[in-house]
Order: sequence, then structure tokens, then C-alpha cells
Amino acid sequence: TPLAGVRSTLEVALSRDREPEAYRNAMQDCLGISDHMQRMVENLLHLARVDANQLEVATEGVDMTALIRECWKPLAGQAEQRHLHVQWRLPEPCTVMSDSGKLRLIVQNILSNAATYADTGGWIRVDAVCHDQGVEFTVTNSGSTVAEQDVPRVFDRFWRGDAARQSPGRHCGLGLSLCKVLVERLNGSIEVTSSPGETFKVTVRLPAPKA
Repeated sequence: TPLAGVRSTLEVALSRDREPEAYRNAMQDCLGISDHMQRMVENLLHLARVDANQLEVATEGVDMTALIRECWKPLAGQAEQRHLHVQWRLPEPCTVMSDSGKLRLIVQNILSNAATYADTGGWIRVDAVCHDQGVEFTVTNSGSTVAEQDVPRVFDRFWRGDAARQSPGRHCGLGLSLCKVLVERLNGSIEVTSSPGETFKVTVRLPAPKA
């Protein structure tokens, strides 16, 4: 859990006297983990609202391309640190009639998943296609560690693959669960495919609103 990640980082930092830079690095690590902790709490709150049938859907014009790029900004530093090559295939413009807040949560979680679990030095490809029937948003990353038989489980709450379990404090198995709930609430569909050792791909399809 994120709390375990913060605690272990602090315990190591305090286990002996260190140079000021080492303490600064530990604080930066804890800050990064706290960001993920905040996202986890927000995901839990949204899931609780869904379970209580308290999640309302608003409809407005959303520039999908601008939203994707905005959601990527907080992840750009992490991707650069991990030497990830990011490929963009986004149309200009790409407007969809949907709920901007829920779309933001969906995009944030999918992009964060890719930035965390792509293999170091690997790549991420972000695609969006707009057409009369709606929009299709796809994020593919290299270095998948999810076995094909485990693909259906990625939507289970708190399920984490081996790579996630080896990265305490980063993800806790809620992101894709929330994405599935939100996408279905927006009358769309979400699909995951995995080729172990090669690619992990998440595809979201959202329909155009009925006239």
C-alpha cells in the first residue's frame, strides 16, 4: 500500500546518519508516493459513490486531444526518468460529448498505469480516433508482465500483477476497476489485451450521444 511505501522509505532514511541529499531524495520519494496515495483515495471515493448509486453523469463537449495531453503533464517527469519513448497519434480537434470529469479520471488512470508498468527504456503509444459513432482511445505500452489468462482480472478491485506487487506504494489495483465502472456509466466499453513480454493495451470506446 502507499502507506507501507512511505513507512519503508522513512525507515531506511532514518536507519543511519546520511548526507542532506539522501534525506532530500527520501522526501521526494515520499512526495511521489503521497501523490499516488491521493489518487488511490479519490478512486476509492468514486467507487463508493458508484456503489451507493450517487454518481451523476453530465454531458458537455470535451476536447479529447487537449484532455489527454493535460492528463499526461504530471506523468511526463516519471516517463523521462524511466527513459520511456512516447508516441502520440492524436487528431486535431477531437471533440466528444461526454462527462469531462469522469473522462479525466479514466484517462489519468490509464496513462498512469502505462507510465508505471512499461519496461524501463521502453515505449508508450497514445492513440485517439474520432468518428460519427463516437471516439476510440487507446494506450499501448511495451514490456507487459500480465499473463493472458490474468487479463480478465485486471478489472478486479485490488488485484495486482507481479510487477505491481514489486512496486509498493505506487498502485493498489483500483485504477482499471474504476475505469471500467466509469466507462460503462458513460455507455462505453473498455478492453484490455496483453502479450506477455511484449505489449499491454487498453482500449476505450465511447459512443456519440443519440440525437
